Amino acid sequence: MKKSELQKPIKDIIRKYGFERVKGDDYLVFSKSGNVKLILRIPDGKRGFILGAQFSGFGYFDGVFSHAAMKQYDYAYELAFGIKKDYSESEIIIITEKVCSDYLSYIEYGLDEIKKRIDEWTFGDFDENYRDKTLRFLGLPGIDPYSEEYFNNTLAQMSNGGFISIPKEEYLEHKDYYDRFADYGGTISVDNKKEMTNISFPGIRKWYQQ
Repeated sequence: MKKSELQKPIKDIIRKYGFERVKGDDYLVFSKSGNVKLILRIPDGKRGFILGAQFSGFGYFDGVFSHAAMKQYDYAYELAFGIKKDYSESEIIIITEKVCSDYLSYIEYGLDEIKKRIDEWTFGDFDENYRDKTLRFLGLPGIDPYSEEYFNNTLAQMSNGGFISIPKEEYLEHKDYYDRFADYGGTISVDNKKEMTNISFPGIRKWYQQ
């Protein structure tokens, strides 16, 4: 179906919830508190609804979707196949109302609702440091860099090779934790001259060859 046919009922509905066009397929609404900008990217025939959030006093607050501090993909497949499928107008209306109804709590309660539903959001470009800063800004516990979750995430990031560089003092204080990386193919070397410790990973393919 045509993009215009898909989007017309969507636009009519989201405007009732206060969303106003920023540019392209992006629409913006402020939370009632005024300190959260919610940017909704509506379906274009190839993808569904994606919601971005920006916070006053933290990073960008310009309403640009690509600058969103966090994104929510729960409805990324709703009305996502318009390029291949013809949705009826009633189907588009029902789904869009469902999406907006769910997002209404973000408009009403802003940061409080985002904190309450934090597990439904992704952070920046899936960067752990950025995620930690965002959590702390929201008043939530930051990432524990010595947790099992963090260890496993680091291993996943290093599956195709890479390295970690940390101060030697940091390594010695948490030696038991960092030495575990050697069990998964990591090579640990201490640079006494620079007072740094490096943990390098050859990549998962090389691990299998050993």
